[in-house]
Amino acid sequence: MAVDIQLVENSKSKIFPHFINIPHKIYTNNDKWVPWLHNEMKLFIDKKHPMFFHSDGDFFVAMRNNSPAGRIFIFENTMYNKTHNMKSAHFYFIDFYDDREVADCLFSAAVDWAKKRHCNSLLGPMGFGGVTGGGLLIEGFEHRASMTMMMYNHPYYRDHIEASGFTKYLDNFSFYLPSTAQLPEGLRQTAEALLAKGEFKVLKFKSKKELQKVADDVIYVFMKTLSDHAGNYELTKPECDYIVKSLLQVANPELIKIITYKSTIIGFLFGFHDLSAALQKANGKLTPLSIYRIIREYKKTNWILVNGMGILPEFQGLGANAVLYAELEKTIRQYPQFKHLEMVQIQETTNKMLSNVKTLNGRTFKTHRMYQLQL
Repeated sequence: MAVDIQLVENSKSKIFPHFINIPHKIYTNNDKWVPWLHNEMKLFIDKKHPMFFHSDGDFFVAMRNNSPAGRIFIFENTMYNKTHNMKSAHFYFIDFYDDREVADCLFSAAVDWAKKRHCNSLLGPMGFGGVTGGGLLIEGFEHRASMTMMMYNHPYYRDHIEASGFTKYLDNFSFYLPSTAQLPEGLRQTAEALLAKGEFKVLKFKSKKELQKVADDVIYVFMKTLSDHAGNYELTKPECDYIVKSLLQVANPELIKIITYKSTIIGFLFGFHDLSAALQKANGKLTPLSIYRIIREYKKTNWILVNGMGILPEFQGLGANAVLYAELEKTIRQYPQFKHLEMVQIQETTNKMLSNVKTLNGRTFKTHRMYQLQL
């Protein structure tokens, strides 16, 4: 029977549950995939996420024999296009069984959608800026997803997307650092000397209330540092507010480090407890039990995730990078709870950061590839 592509109009649509539930079926008994919370997905599908204040998109389900066989979200991110001087459409939330016809129909729907809006390329999987990373997993299938910060998918996804004509746009790397990772002595001495002079300082926080006071300044530096990267864009104020709210919900303030120079914020390091195990048990649903498990996972997990670190370009030649990486090393050592650290969303174009991570003896852990198709 032919594949039928159906539009999910909103969360009241009859096929809304299919869009939500199909990845749960595709990854049944898979201990590496981590589900999004259904409430977050509902926010997207009802177009209440702040990205929809400036952009538009649609959600589709592929049906075969009256059963869901795949899904895709297609959107035109006008702020991304403005930031990068492009006219592209993007896709995300892409899932399907190992079925070439289903994959072809999903991507054909995406191409048709993009052409109707006069887009000249289709990129994906593309996230929504901030800590939502882009890219299809092409290496590192043996490792669990780092919460919902980066996609997990079956290896056959790559075969089908490339068979549909997509080619590489950009790779994102995740690096693994053991708790024994060490800075070279010279780099550590540079960091200590700079801090001793007093112009550079590291702000540390004990509460979310303290962190909230500097949130706007930190987001400004985040934007200046990362918005021009291929996986990011210049976020609007409502998007920034949404990211701050989301981060404050899961962040331990003690794992957020802010670098200042003469009292001005110039850099940041975002560390997070890896709550993946609890999110897997929640299975997309927030209940009293799942909330309890998430809270308990803060004490149980021995993994820390770093998703976001940077220094304003004008300060990178002054030794600020050494201060930042010294704080990364301290973060690993300061908490005996953590045995493993994963740095996610490091783009292949950030040569300086890639070099610094290798200096810390970090090794490539996962590779996520963003694809492009010229229309």
